[in-house]
Amino acid sequence: MLPLLFILFLAFACTREQGNTPTEKIYTKVEVESEFPGGQKAWQDYLSKNLHYPDEAINDEIMGDVVVQFIVDDKGNVSDVKAISGPEVLRAESVRIITQSRKWIPAMQDGQKVAAYKLQPIKYRLEPQ
Repeated sequence: MLPLLFILFLAFACTREQGNTPTEKIYTKVEVESEFPGGQKAWQDYLSKNLHYPDEAINDEIMGDVVVQFIVDDKGNVSDVKAISGPEVLRAESVRIITQSRKWIPAMQDGQKVAAYKLQPIKYRLEPQ
């Protein structure tokens, strides 16, 4: 009986975060994905004003797409930002630009705002000279 109680205690403890608040479910598929406030046009404007093409990438003429994975919680906050593909030299800037973006519009599931993973591609292109 004692081992069973210990296992139940561990299972309960693992479903709680610090401060005894329940963990929030993070969706991988949702009915409506999270998006940058103002939509695609606002996203492009944000990138054009704030994205810094790394000097090393410019000098070596490195272009490509970086896919960044992150979580947008039910309040629109961004967390757990990681570049999961793309040229290595472009990844840190891609993580920075997502991390510093303002709040996003949360994903929706069953009519409720929910926390969900987001994949956001960022395209790096150099103008021909």
